[in-house]
Amino acid sequence: MDFAVVFGDIVPIPQDDGPEPVCSIAYSAEFIAAHDILRALLKADERSERALKLTTVCLKLNPANYTVWHYRRRCLIALSNNSQQHATPSIDTERIEMDLDFTDKLGGTK
Repeated sequence: MDFAVVFGDIVPIPQDDGPEPVCSIAYSAEFIAAHDILRALLKADERSERALKLTTVCLKLNPANYTVWHYRRRCLIALSNNSQQHATPSIDTERIEMDLDFTDKLGGTK
């Protein structure tokens, strides 16, 4: 994903480990870029197709990130056609299938 093109209007928020981090983790450049943008989207509470696509990138980099899974679910509900028709948030069938396929590819369903 070309972050500069897709998220050119977003000001990334860098990770803040404090003034004296005990142990810095050597993240890849892609990981840093993706998560800096993710923090900005979370702060803005943006629930869009591009936010959903960013969660895919972030989860491929770290499938154990619960915050990203939660944000992904919120995006799926917001983008779902059914979410506007029901008082209870729901995700339409096509998006559920898409997400289950993605999860399966990450190894999360077997």
